[in-house]
Amino acid sequence: MGLSLPLAVLLGYFVAEPMELGSLAVVVLVLVVLSLPLMMKWYYPMLVLGWNAAFCLAFLPGRIPMWSYMAFIALLFAVLSRAVSPNARFVIEPSITKSLLALTAVVVVTGVSTGGFGVLTLGGNQYGGKKYFFFLAAVAGYFALTSRRIPLGRAAVYVALFFLSALTYAVSEFAGLAGRQVDYLWLFLAPQTSLNSFAQEAPLSLSPTPVRFYGFFLAGGAVCSYLLARVGVRGLLDVSRPWRLLLFVVALGAGLSSGFRSFVVLAALTFTILFFLEGLHRTRYLPVLLGVVLMGGLLVLPQAQKLPLMAQRALSFLPGKFDYRAEESAATTVEWRLTMWKELLPEVPKRLFRGKGWGFDAREFYTAYDIGGGPEIHTGTILVGDYHNGPLSIAIPFGLYGVLAFAWFLIAALRVMYRNAKFGDPALRTVNRLLLAAFAAQVVFFIFFFGALHSDMAIFAGLLGLSVALNGAGAPAAQVEQSAAGMEFSTEYIKA
Repeated sequence: MGLSLPLAVLLGYFVAEPMELGSLAVVVLVLVVLSLPLMMKWYYPMLVLGWNAAFCLAFLPGRIPMWSYMAFIALLFAVLSRAVSPNARFVIEPSITKSLLALTAVVVVTGVSTGGFGVLTLGGNQYGGKKYFFFLAAVAGYFALTSRRIPLGRAAVYVALFFLSALTYAVSEFAGLAGRQVDYLWLFLAPQTSLNSFAQEAPLSLSPTPVRFYGFFLAGGAVCSYLLARVGVRGLLDVSRPWRLLLFVVALGAGLSSGFRSFVVLAALTFTILFFLEGLHRTRYLPVLLGVVLMGGLLVLPQAQKLPLMAQRALSFLPGKFDYRAEESAATTVEWRLTMWKELLPEVPKRLFRGKGWGFDAREFYTAYDIGGGPEIHTGTILVGDYHNGPLSIAIPFGLYGVLAFAWFLIAALRVMYRNAKFGDPALRTVNRLLLAAFAAQVVFFIFFFGALHSDMAIFAGLLGLSVALNGAGAPAAQVEQSAAGMEFSTEYIKA
């Protein structure tokens, strides 16, 4: 009581002015201290739950997603647990650890040598510090995810938490549709495109360009990934359980309504890779599935103008009859990116051995704004480093060293995930194949279609960290050695 009563008086004093930054800081500090016992016990499930969730606390500067804070907090608690308990061991994959530390070293050294990590939101005089923060949070998140082995009996729960938490992004989009009645949700959720979309004076149907919904993109992909992780392609096509395929089609429809062509490309890549990993290309499923896709295309694409405008934009790269607004919007973005990439290519040789980093002085931005009466569309995008291209997002900021380190990381990750998918516990075979297919699809998409190192690193680290945490580091490797030993024994036996 001697501690509680003065604390209550202090909180009451600060809560009297709740919008003051100092009051918020004190209240948050007290709540953090009170929640430490809960965090020590539940930090790992909270990290897995928050990795793909839309949680974002409004009183924190910069509206930074909650997963990035949780990555550092979870890693801190994991290290403390390891310090006091010899049984709290990290799951260490040496090849991934070395490559990830090498990539982190390149990023940090480049950042230090190009002006530091100033964050404008926190009072600095530089842009770009948030990108360093997101990258380091992804790296910290990987080590936090691999700080413990997920028990086999709880694997299904953690897989559901990891993927289905992205449904909170759909809640964010629906909150934008609901209007001011649910404004309190923005205290905990990240605002999505709906806030800007429905602030327009023109109705959605009369909008000159298709409105895209990033929340539906993530939510639809999350449900598709979870279904494939639980039952695989073979289970999805099981005619005795049609609700699985029905739910999958509904999730695909939600993803198409986002208006992003990248959803179609990623979904097709993941499904195709997983189809081959399950060996279904050697069964009757291949001709049947090709026939269904062909018939669906012949029926839908000629009548594509009847689809919702956002779905038309997502499919506009396919041959068919689409609304001119969908085609124009897609063609404009493609032309814009190609023009920007042509301007950027001469910069690659110049940055081969000394990258420019992510940071740049705020005065550069304001100078470009003042000279042109507003930043020119390509100049502004290039200045802030949003190249909309995976290889360029590494080569220009971090040069050849960054490219080599990132390639090392991808090769090591794919090797480990392939080993887990082939030699891991049979009970985890379906989810291991999905994680490998999703990771490989993201790699292809990052290299050939669209990517940014600071944002996509969280996707790579999350999928890889979950795979390592589920399978551990010793059991699959031991099975590989046993398989190799068995082959050597059988060869010697045949020779004898």
